[in-house]
Amino acid sequence: MQKKVYFHPIIIRITHWVNFFALLIMVTSGLRIYNASPIFGDWTLPPIIQYGGLAYARQWHFFAMWIFFINGTTWVLYNLLTRRGRTTTLFGRQDVKGVLPMIKYYLRIQKEHPFFRKYNALQKLAYTSVILIGLCVILTGISIYWPVQFGFVAAIFGGYDTARVLHFVFMAMLVLFFFGHLVMVTIAGWSNFLSIITGYGNEGPAERASSHSAL
Repeated sequence: MQKKVYFHPIIIRITHWVNFFALLIMVTSGLRIYNASPIFGDWTLPPIIQYGGLAYARQWHFFAMWIFFINGTTWVLYNLLTRRGRTTTLFGRQDVKGVLPMIKYYLRIQKEHPFFRKYNALQKLAYTSVILIGLCVILTGISIYWPVQFGFVAAIFGGYDTARVLHFVFMAMLVLFFFGHLVMVTIAGWSNFLSIITGYGNEGPAERASSHSAL
C-alpha cells in the first residue's frame, strides 16, 4: 500500500479552485465581448462557449477579473513569502539545469525520469511564467476597458488596438496552460487529482528517493 504524502496546503487548494472558476467566467464572458467586436476580421466563436448577453458578459468579465486578481495575488504572495512556495513552486537559478533533462525525458530521448521533489523544473517554469501571463492579461484588460485613464498602459503594449490583440493572445495562453495542466493531471492519475482537493496524494518515486536518502 502506497504511503500518503501531504502535497498541497489549504491556501494552495483554495486559490487553485477559485482561479479555475474565475478563469472559466473570464474566458466565456470574454468571448461574448470579443464576438461583439472581432479583432481578427470576421472570425467569431460559437455561442456554446460564450457566457451571457453583451451587457451581462461585461459585468461578469470584470467581476471575475477582480476575483482572479485578488486570488492570484494571494497565491503569488504565499509562494514568495513562504519557504515551501519558494522551494517547491517558483522557478529559480537552481532549476535551470533541470530543464533540459526534463525535455529529453518528455521527448523519450532519456528513459530515466530525472529526480525532483514536488514539481520538476519544467513545471516550476510553467507556474512562474503563468504569473507573468496573468499580469499581462490584467494590464491589457484595464488598458482597453479604461483607455483614457490607462492610456499609458496601452502605450506600453503598442497602443489600444495592439493591446486588444495581445489581451486575446495572453488569455489564449492561459487557456493553453489550463489544458496542458489538465493533460498532465490525467497522466499522473486519480491520486494526483484528489491531492488538490484533500491535500494528500500517493507517495511517488521522488518522495521515496528523498526519504531514503535522508536515512
